[in-house]
Amino acid sequence: MMTRGAFLAAVALALSGLCNPASSQEAFPSRPLKIVVGFAAGGSSDTVARLLAEKLAVRFGKPVIVENRPGAGGMVATSQLLREPADGYQVLLLASAHSVTAALRTSMPFDPVDDIEWLSTAATYGMAFGVRPDSPYGSLAEIVAAAKARPRTLSYYSVGYGTGHHLLGEWLNAATGAEFTHVPYRGSAAAISDFLGGRVDLMIDTMTFVHPHAAAGKVRTLAVTSRLVPPEMAAVPFSGDVVPGLAYESWLGLAIRKGAPAAIVERWRAEITAVVQSDAFAQDMSRLGANAAASTGPVFAERVRREIAEFSRVIEARGIERQQ
Repeated sequence: MMTRGAFLAAVALALSGLCNPASSQEAFPSRPLKIVVGFAAGGSSDTVARLLAEKLAVRFGKPVIVENRPGAGGMVATSQLLREPADGYQVLLLASAHSVTAALRTSMPFDPVDDIEWLSTAATYGMAFGVRPDSPYGSLAEIVAAAKARPRTLSYYSVGYGTGHHLLGEWLNAATGAEFTHVPYRGSAAAISDFLGGRVDLMIDTMTFVHPHAAAGKVRTLAVTSRLVPPEMAAVPFSGDVVPGLAYESWLGLAIRKGAPAAIVERWRAEITAVVQSDAFAQDMSRLGANAAASTGPVFAERVRREIAEFSRVIEARGIERQQ
């Protein structure tokens, strides 16, 4: 039978645990964190993920590792994340390709909106059409005219079938009557080698990827799909002025597995928002040709839901075959 002294000691120990939760559960984070990227190293998603990781590591006081898991427009990384423990130690950097891929598939192993906890967008940016400096085409109108005159003889690259890059090329075909041949790659880094080597005619890529190549004189930018561009690209034509209605803004954002502890989800959201809204991150994005842009989780989720519906309409209009 417990003595009165032992009983009081047990009560005191229990109360101390209630008053000091840190003594009864592990503080977060207690080990390195991870940002999973569904695209190859060297592309815009990877670049932004590493900038975020560097700044988030300072705020969390723990290393933040970037892990690349390319494939299927980012779905390989998303599927893998949803199989990991819901402990909050991994987040996923998603691109707008997530919406495109979801629209392209006849079925999904998970709900592309409701099975994910959306944290915040990090950056938005236009896409760019570009050619090599030695290209005979001086404008988007000129290369489109050539593609109409000689169907399937000119090509454009994308970072994979079912990405925003791919559908933007199909959108250009549909809007102009041109017939560019689509050449898919696994990431921008792989595509740029063939493009610069003359094996692909038209670059369709993110501003975050095109901007440094244009600044180095390796790419001549013909048009951009957003009016929000770096000052040094202010003279580049807006695609909507060349091809009516051709306007598009891509995004990068962070999500976490649904079911992660609410307090950890909110900690991630708060730290990401603080980083994205900082002057340092805004300057980083400006140098890349992007705009720092934070959002709430519900607003982010609604954006994805709306895009899936919009891309579905493009796919149906072009008669693009959906994947299993």
